Amino acid sequence: MNPGCTIGFADLFRLARKRGWTPEEERAFQSMSQPERNAAVLELAREAGGIHTEDRLGTDGQVYTAFWLEETPEGA
Repeated sequence: MNPGCTIGFADLFRLARKRGWTPEEERAFQSMSQPERNAAVLELAREAGGIHTEDRLGTDGQVYTAFWLEETPEGA
């Protein structure tokens, strides 16, 4: 079960790239279309590892890729 998005885009970038994003990278991300953002989220989640993603249909009819940290089992 998904508790909802618990991290933001900047957090995802930091987990994937092991650094904060530059102002230029943030502007580039903000200027992307939703399908481009979704692709970027999937790539960053793959790079970071331990991130669960799920496409969700927004009330505006667009598909958004939600993401959150995967839960680790107790005692793992």
